[in-house]
Amino acid sequence: MFTKWLKKTSVQKSLYYVSVKLSMRWMDVDDVVATQCVVSISGDSPLLEYSGRHGIYAPIIARKVGDSMFLILSMKKTGNADRFTTLLPLTFQAEDKGDSWLINSPLKSFPEFSIVDEIVKIPSVIMQHLYLKNGRLVLDFRFHASRLNEVSDFIMDHLADGGEFVLESLVPRSSAISFLMRMNSMVPITLISFSIPALNEDPIERCLSSNDSIAEVEKKPGPNYRALIYSKSPITEKDDLITISEEDNLYETWGNNPILQEIRKVTNANSIFRLAHFLRVNGDRLIVSVFIPAHQAKDFIRIIAGIGHNEDKHPVRLHSFQACRADLFNVYDI
Repeated sequence: MFTKWLKKTSVQKSLYYVSVKLSMRWMDVDDVVATQCVVSISGDSPLLEYSGRHGIYAPIIARKVGDSMFLILSMKKTGNADRFTTLLPLTFQAEDKGDSWLINSPLKSFPEFSIVDEIVKIPSVIMQHLYLKNGRLVLDFRFHASRLNEVSDFIMDHLADGGEFVLESLVPRSSAISFLMRMNSMVPITLISFSIPALNEDPIERCLSSNDSIAEVEKKPGPNYRALIYSKSPITEKDDLITISEEDNLYETWGNNPILQEIRKVTNANSIFRLAHFLRVNGDRLIVSVFIPAHQAKDFIRIIAGIGHNEDKHPVRLHSFQACRADLFNVYDI
């Protein structure tokens, strides 16, 4: 399945990117898409009801299967079990995943859930975090300040409808790094960096190959993954690109590297939470940096190890596996 990707890179020089100095760091562009908005909605779900009854906070994934909607919760097993961590897996017949419990709960009624689709359609929106809190479904997202009017219209329209939509906060200068550090204080996070062959057959990889730039993958549904491109200088070839801000050299486009697509497909099927997901190109390799909950890190590593393992040359090279901490963003290889 992966032979054609490996042939394309078999005669190219192998690069180990950690030893190469790259000019753009994530912290150099961390303030570009840095307006945070948090809204909450209601829904009819046993998990939401349980959260409201017990005052529970829990990160979740929402997944649509056919005409049905499910809320998926991954909970780390702990030796210091309290009433919540003991009863929740039993109440919802959780699946034992080794280091964690996985709960899959139907959302019986979701008239307001279309709000999620509306939000992610706004250019530059990065959905940071979806979670349960006190019986409500909370959506935490970032966007570029140039899209404030669109986000404001979205908020005001839904508030005027008189439904269960609630604006929790709208905060400027709230970056990806601050989000990850905040999350890390609640749920330990692991950074996993690896590389795969860069094929330069989609707009994301072409941009990253020809410009000093970083991509942040967006959590948007669709056959291809989408990403924001943070460039050090203006990108002149704009085929398939949406310009978000000429002043900040910020663009949006799509990608479909088949290895990354396979990883995306399998990790989605296994309900792996990806809190942030960055891409860059170095030589003939696409560098992928993913921040995920530490209790799912071993599962993620097993998944990427299984991609193309029957080939003569494994397409995935592991570069970093370490706990998230603030100084990681000062280096060039994130």
